[in-house]
Amino acid sequence: MIRFLLSLVLLAGLTGAASAHERSRSNSAWTETETGLTGRIYLDARQATLFLSLSDEGTTLESAYQQRMVDGLRVARGDMACTLEAPPSVRLRADGRLEGQANWICDAQGQIEIGVQVFSPLSANHVHFIRLESAGGVQERILSRGQTTASFGEDGPAGPAGWTGFLILGFEHILGGPDHVAFVLGLMLIVSGWRRLALVTLGFTLGHSVTLALAVLGWVSPPGAAVESLIGFSILFIAAEAALSKSAEFRRMGWGGGAVLLALASISVFAGGLLTWPVWLGLIVLTVFYFHWLGQGGRMEFAAPMLSGGFGLVHGVGFAGILLEIDISGDRLLPSLISFNAGVELGQLAIVAAVLSGLAILRLFTPERVLFWGRSAVIAGLAGVGTFWFVGRAFGA
Repeated sequence: MIRFLLSLVLLAGLTGAASAHERSRSNSAWTETETGLTGRIYLDARQATLFLSLSDEGTTLESAYQQRMVDGLRVARGDMACTLEAPPSVRLRADGRLEGQANWICDAQGQIEIGVQVFSPLSANHVHFIRLESAGGVQERILSRGQTTASFGEDGPAGPAGWTGFLILGFEHILGGPDHVAFVLGLMLIVSGWRRLALVTLGFTLGHSVTLALAVLGWVSPPGAAVESLIGFSILFIAAEAALSKSAEFRRMGWGGGAVLLALASISVFAGGLLTWPVWLGLIVLTVFYFHWLGQGGRMEFAAPMLSGGFGLVHGVGFAGILLEIDISGDRLLPSLISFNAGVELGQLAIVAAVLSGLAILRLFTPERVLFWGRSAVIAGLAGVGTFWFVGRAFGA
């Protein structure tokens, strides 16, 4: 119990770091015209608030985004730079995204090059999906901070470097998402042994694969912000489980955690939180009954695969976010989905392999007491960021 309470001490220091490493993504749709190109660039308005730090006081969000488009977009054709016809127009959409539109005049013909650095210089893990419709058909590319320019030829590939583009995107997506990495790390803290670790990892894989597919296919569409909050809860839940070892501690956590969740649910009614009452009720029931079951002698290693699978259902919807924004055409939807999910699995395996390798090396020359406190510090850190993500996102922070 003492180890778990350390998380409260670390929470204040961790919140800044947690918010600073949120994944960010954007997408754009470009159309070839008689005189050049028309581009529409979409970005979540919450992410765009970072632009205000680069602007003069009193600048509106739309004006700041407009200036970033002017500074961060470069269009060329046939080795000649295209000219921006007029300042971009910007509007806030009903879905909470900013849409910027602009036209470029191109005097040459040939290969099209589009450079997008609207947001990537401000975020190390930003991903931008770009789609071009031209006389040669539809072409798509994936850009990141290390690759900010897309080239489009008349007979270029239709997809973002084929299936490998989505494989790499899935791999980078889980590694660039600290909440998913934190959850996988938490799973490794509640089980021991290769067989049990494999079962827990398999449970998480099955869970997020199901909802990833359902969300991308449009069969489920829960609110994104609420899903992100539940991902934070999953990290906090696993951290609490890893921190406790005695029956009395588990029972106290069940009743105490349930009481805290009930208080947060009550506040949510008046503060306009993003989670509905049925969701709060489900979290309360899960917390009270699961920790009470552990307190009665339940073996967490037996329940861990089902627990990881259940939370995997939540994480799968989070994984789907970037594919939903891309708006992949029907004939490439299934291959892209399979490739992306395979990339996520490879990233998950990379996390597990890196942690196990690091622990094996540390055990060679690190005293057991130091390893014990190191484990306690990791649990405290997971509890801290999990609490921040859960509560902050539940109330729209």
